[in-house]
Amino acid sequence: MSVFRFILGVLGIVLVISAISSLFIGGINTESVVLAFGFPILLIIIGGLMVYFGFYHNYPKNKSNSQILDIVKWGVIFTISILLSNYLASKLLILNNFLVILFTTAIVSIIVQIIRSHNFSFNLKWFIFYFLIYANIIWAMGEFILPFITTQSVIISSIILGFTLAGIVTIIQSINLKYHSLDWALVFLIIILIIGNLSALQSFSSTPLIGLSSDSSELTEEKQTCPVAINIIDRPLSETVFDDPESVALALNDMIDTSVWRIENNIRVCYLGKYKGQYPDKYYCDDMIVSRWDTSSSGTINYRWYTAVTSEWRLEDGKYLFDGFSCDNGQKVTVDPETTSYYVHVSRDGNEIQIEY
Repeated sequence: MSVFRFILGVLGIVLVISAISSLFIGGINTESVVLAFGFPILLIIIGGLMVYFGFYHNYPKNKSNSQILDIVKWGVIFTISILLSNYLASKLLILNNFLVILFTTAIVSIIVQIIRSHNFSFNLKWFIFYFLIYANIIWAMGEFILPFITTQSVIISSIILGFTLAGIVTIIQSINLKYHSLDWALVFLIIILIIGNLSALQSFSSTPLIGLSSDSSELTEEKQTCPVAINIIDRPLSETVFDDPESVALALNDMIDTSVWRIENNIRVCYLGKYKGQYPDKYYCDDMIVSRWDTSSSGTINYRWYTAVTSEWRLEDGKYLFDGFSCDNGQKVTVDPETTSYYVHVSRDGNEIQIEY
């Protein structure tokens, strides 16, 4: 038995045991019953296949070595594709998580198809099948695996995701799925992807799908979607200062251009990074709300722009330096006669902040 087959079989056993254990303790921590029990069952099936191909399937001579080379080759290709898609998504400032998954999957699928087209002709149904496979793996890894990895390095996460894609695709190809079975497989994959991303799909109407750069030199402050910091504090703050958000708020207020922005709500809480996409060694101060007018070229009012601002503080020589503003949940509020308008922001800790205008 080759080392590859042994490792594959052992990993399959671990995956099955872990999935069964999660079922006994109530499934994945989610409000969706289908997801809570369906995903562990899917992991059990995948783990069972890994055990079968690791310990029981009879491979032709030297096939194990070729599979290792294939996984290494495609792992590198997937990793590079993911890094490229991350770079492009950050430049486009895509805000919706579901769109990020689809965008990443599209880049990966196109690059893979370019490489495979040297040996295989294009088939739309197989392309869609693998597109959905990639999308579901990227979603599942981003939701359940990558957030719990100690390091939040984009490169490390991309390598893990890239080689996971390569390994699972190798297993799927070993099954020799028949062409006439694809229709049902496509339906199953679409259902899983939609159910797993319901919250992102529901936010389409309330969250801008693509943002604008908050520090673009081509935009004046009056057109920014996020304030550009002025009068930046260059003296470091000790960690104890963040226990009193009001002290930090006084410093932050001086960084906002109040000739353009109106501070509607000061920061409420500061904490070391603990949410997805944050750095664990940075301090984040949340729930500042600012607003400004957006006007036409003639100077008339279009709407009022509201956004929630987070300040970031990086660790340097044992103390913390201001590292910029980031914004989310930007919203246009049109002020009509005899109508009360509101901007509502739900903070990360679940509190609702409502600003009346």
